[in-house]
Amino acid sequence: MAIYIFPVLCLLACGISIRSEVNNQANLMLMFKFIASLAFVGLALYLAAFNSDYGKWLFIGLIFSLFGDVLLGLKGKKLWFLLGIGAFLLAHVFYAIAFYRTGFTSSRLALISPILVAFLILVLIWLKNHLAGVFKIAVPMYLLAIGAMLLFAWSGGEINYWIVSGATLFAISDLFVARNRFVKAESINRIIGLPIYYIAQLMLAYSISEIAV
Repeated sequence: MAIYIFPVLCLLACGISIRSEVNNQANLMLMFKFIASLAFVGLALYLAAFNSDYGKWLFIGLIFSLFGDVLLGLKGKKLWFLLGIGAFLLAHVFYAIAFYRTGFTSSRLALISPILVAFLILVLIWLKNHLAGVFKIAVPMYLLAIGAMLLFAWSGGEINYWIVSGATLFAISDLFVARNRFVKAESINRIIGLPIYYIAQLMLAYSISEIAV
């Protein structure tokens, strides 16, 4: 039953983090966000991430996600947001590598690819007029990393519920981050997006128990 400690701690800390941000308690928000992120890293370790190649690659992605959480939690400087994007971009890349190493089918890859391209183009069209400066380059690069992660998550030889759901929810949570940063900053983005994000990370961490390669 010890395994349940990690998701309970993660989601509880997530909730307190959101409440703290709504109440403009920045330090408290950052502290509980860090605790929530440590919980999904702890879950991966509890599930013996280093006992498989998949677990090792995924664990690196989880660590970069933790870094991204902290960096995006630091307010006031564009640099923190850029570094946060960089950390999450690398998280997506390492997740993509982990998923790739589980194997994939060419037929499913061919089916998923055009759907993903269409999705990424629509997101870019949505954000295009809201991007300026370095974000005109950073955001498309980030979208490519999301696309790679989703492509290999959905193209596995055997569809794994935890991988597919976790990767998809991670991508959805990114849409709320983008909306908050580039389109309209409001608390609803965090209230909806952050729990989706942490559920995604917990699902990906739990997938370590399902994959032996």
